[in-house]
Amino acid sequence: MHEALLEMSITSLLTKTDKGLYHVQICPAYGEDRLMSDEDWIRAADIMEEETGFSGQKRTIILHDKKSKNHAHVVWERYDHENGIMIPNKFSRLAQDRARIRMEMELEHNRTPLRNPHRPEMKKYLTEVWNKTHNGESFTKVIAENGYIISEGTKRPYMVVDETGRSFDLVRQLDKVKTKEVLERFKDTKLIKEKEAITRVRARQKTDKKKIGQKLTIKRETLKEIANDNIKQIEQVTPPKAKRYSMSMNFTMKLSEQDVNSIQENTFIKAMTKEERKAVEKQKALDKFKEERLQKAKEFRENERDL
Repeated sequence: MHEALLEMSITSLLTKTDKGLYHVQICPAYGEDRLMSDEDWIRAADIMEEETGFSGQKRTIILHDKKSKNHAHVVWERYDHENGIMIPNKFSRLAQDRARIRMEMELEHNRTPLRNPHRPEMKKYLTEVWNKTHNGESFTKVIAENGYIISEGTKRPYMVVDETGRSFDLVRQLDKVKTKEVLERFKDTKLIKEKEAITRVRARQKTDKKKIGQKLTIKRETLKEIANDNIKQIEQVTPPKAKRYSMSMNFTMKLSEQDVNSIQENTFIKAMTKEERKAVEKQKALDKFKEERLQKAKEFRENERDL
């Protein structure tokens, strides 16, 4: 391995640059890293080199298990022997982002969330609580009421995990607070690891979804019973002698049978709380996104097979 990397890097002497290697980390989310096969890791590296322009170059893949999480280090030789130049790596971050999207689609992984859109609100809230409290224990206790968890980081001293399961460097979420101050406040506070905090939040999300689903099922069953009782009462009504009234009653009966599902759904939506409606809309959007992702992945595989 060392000889291979040395051979790949020494070609930089043929040019003016001293950077003869291009290094990338491929790091799936917790849980998804354990589902990756050797073929999946190789395919991920193929996608990365296609987007970054290193197809056909010598490369090395090293699988690394660090702190119970698998990730891959991929290194390419930058020197193009055919043209005698170094392959440029400008805008490589954009290329890596395109590769990530392709990996998630093809390997059917969950999409990586975009940058935190609520960062200003979160930063303002955490800073206010920080200034009002005087020790790490009181700070963690107050912010826990809003779903935040403070944990020991893997790359940073302390991380804050929000209610969605995403972690952020705590120091960067505190306005005009230095790392030294954070270290001093939490030096006597026992905190859980970042991975454990994320696992707890995700487990809590699953539990909340189950509870909401149970509530929705109970409400649906109740509304169905009410609708069925109304239909039975209508069926038991003796039609009047007037033909016109009899015809309108028949029309009402047919309308109720045809649209009972939509009526139940509308009544059910009105009966839900604001939080439950948001949860239902979020789940519908997630299901729609999963369907679109599976369809795109299917089309991608078909096009790749055709090529």
